[in-house]
Amino acid sequence: MAETHEGFVWVKDKAGNQFICPVSALKDPKDASQDELSKCIDDATAGVAIGD
Repeated sequence: MAETHEGFVWVKDKAGNQFICPVSALKDPKDASQDELSKCIDDATAGVAIGD
């Protein structure tokens, strides 16, 4: 699954984890490899503030 927004795409891996990826980092957003996903931001960690 993939949903595009202004140069970025939301991608889910086979385990159901969601990632925010630059479109340019993926060959096929519907079938992203682990290597391609390593260039993306894991949605579970996005926006998490660490420290004060």
